[in-house]
Amino acid sequence: MSTLFSDTLVKLRKAAGFSTAYRFFHDNGGDKVLGMCYRKYLMMEQGRILPLFKHMRGFIFGLRLMPNCPEARELAAAWLRTMAGEEAFEDILRPLLAPAPAVPGLSLMDKALKASLANRRYYMNPGQMEVIAASPVNFRCFLALTNDSGTWTPGSLAPQLGLGAAAVKKALGALASTGLLKKVKDAYKCPYYGVPIEFPHLNSGLMNAHKVAYEKIRKYHEEMVASGKRVWFRRGFIRADADALPNMYQVLATGIDSAGGYSVANKSARSGIFAIESSVVRLLNF
Repeated sequence: MSTLFSDTLVKLRKAAGFSTAYRFFHDNGGDKVLGMCYRKYLMMEQGRILPLFKHMRGFIFGLRLMPNCPEARELAAAWLRTMAGEEAFEDILRPLLAPAPAVPGLSLMDKALKASLANRRYYMNPGQMEVIAASPVNFRCFLALTNDSGTWTPGSLAPQLGLGAAAVKKALGALASTGLLKKVKDAYKCPYYGVPIEFPHLNSGLMNAHKVAYEKIRKYHEEMVASGKRVWFRRGFIRADADALPNMYQVLATGIDSAGGYSVANKSARSGIFAIESSVVRLLNF
């Protein structure tokens, strides 16, 4: 009973690292973000119903795709083929859809690395993001324990972060209530150490409350980076086509993810938390 669209959606969902329809639906915020109940989404994966085209936005960002990347175009084309039928698509729609110029994307090595990382990625849901954003203490505790393989009590973690033990205890309890941390007797550990943790995509249809949480976390990031010491820096300037440049974003993102290969599991005399950044800033219309 499957369709070209349902087959394509399931293929891309698995490639993105969502092992089940349930995980994709709930890790992306459920009906509040995707605009449908889980039963309807499951019927879409089964090919029993076709989503409205407006739902494609949530699917593309939920799959962590750039709107003009090959995978996003494949999903959109599959929707059009399924909606119109193969004959109408070939006779009417295909001639109207001029092919986009070829642009460089991920290399074979980058694709292999991206696929490897996707299979062990953890996708945070909007509710978990809100708890992290609730206070700077919550954010710092989350940042610390997701970068450590050990088990920490509030009393042992607090001096490492320069925070009070009572505030750290409250933050660890809040994070554990969401499943981001695991409580072991009177201590806490992160079950996702070594796994790339992906925040919800800002453009996926997040509600205003979620967007506020996203902005708070962005502010926490900037404040921590501003308070740190730069140990390496490189910048380049290019003139590029604004429609083609987003294809490079996947390469930059994969490079950031691969930095996890240098992470260390335990604190040592030379260890520290480092911010690894990649950004693209438009400067001039030239």
